[in-house]
Amino acid sequence: VLIGGGGIPRVLNVLAEFAGNPVFLETADGELLYAAGPGGDRAADPLQVWEGLRGRPEARHTPPAGTVLVDVPGGGQGAGAVRARLVLPAVDAPPHPVHRMAAERAAGLLAVVLMQARQEEELAARGRGDFLTDLAEGLVSPDDAPAQARLLGFRHGTGPLLPVVMRLSPASGTWAPLAHTVLEELSAVGVPVLLGVRPVEGRVPVLVGLRAAADRDTVADRVATALRTGVERAGLDRAGARPPVVVVGRACDWNTLPASLRHAGETATAAQGLTDRPWYDARRLDIELLLWRLRDDPDLAAFVDRALGPLRDHDTTARPPLLPTLETYLSHTGRKAETARELHLNRQTLYNRLARISELLGTDLDDPQSVLTLSLALRARRHLLS
Repeated sequence: VLIGGGGIPRVLNVLAEFAGNPVFLETADGELLYAAGPGGDRAADPLQVWEGLRGRPEARHTPPAGTVLVDVPGGGQGAGAVRARLVLPAVDAPPHPVHRMAAERAAGLLAVVLMQARQEEELAARGRGDFLTDLAEGLVSPDDAPAQARLLGFRHGTGPLLPVVMRLSPASGTWAPLAHTVLEELSAVGVPVLLGVRPVEGRVPVLVGLRAAADRDTVADRVATALRTGVERAGLDRAGARPPVVVVGRACDWNTLPASLRHAGETATAAQGLTDRPWYDARRLDIELLLWRLRDDPDLAAFVDRALGPLRDHDTTARPPLLPTLETYLSHTGRKAETARELHLNRQTLYNRLARISELLGTDLDDPQSVLTLSLALRARRHLLS
């Protein structure tokens, strides 16, 4: 599994499936790094099992009878130092001797990987990312979510919750510097934060605790800045990659959080390729999300072709291309002075281009219905090309 690039989470999943019980990787101090379960409809949720086993301080040093504990060496000084610990409890069935053997072998592999890549922070961030993703997909009930979030380090009172999702191009390598830097940056914000990573999807879900709904925009600014700083420091903003997109959902409570978190995640995907801004409000991108969901519908492609086909054909053979002029003009809602300034054109040149666009499309750029049609077609075209 490791040679194939599966990483530590996949190793723990294999061990959990083999043992038929949840498996936990914790720090030497008893803090949860990652939880894996055997799967199946009747399998207990690993985080709920963890809360029962180790969630209470008095339970951390007195595991139930039958629990297999295996040290993962390599931290600190000395041959006996412990970097982490594998915990294999007797939940569905008592572990057999072969399960202890498997855990000991797995611990040896994990020790080598942790020493080489120092994956502790990334593991914890992946575990939080799995939790937030499961929450968004309805696999964690709103009643259970607060307790599970507390186990993962989210200390929040009764104020609103703010979901934030960053989307960037999937990248190889460790995401630990990203998680570390973002948490370091956000510590100055003074609000509870639960940050996860999903490297395969290139997604960073974040849950923020607000004191009041009025703090939303101020906190969103700080969170977006921290996320972008983390991407830079982690070296994930490689040349040729799309710039990261940060989308902020609506302030909500635990009952409405799954839908708001899911909406922010989908919108972050739909927003890739938009003009770069510090962050986007998910509530203002519903048209983008709708068009993204329709991107495989042949009717959408036909609509774009009818609206923009003559202009697209012109740009394949003639210069200057006119699609960028139309896009800039519509983005400034028809304000010619601002359009000319952004395109570095004098006004007469812009007027000539707009006249040519109207001629090719057979439409009036001052007609509100035509402007709406062209704006939607340009937005849809971006999703068809992505």
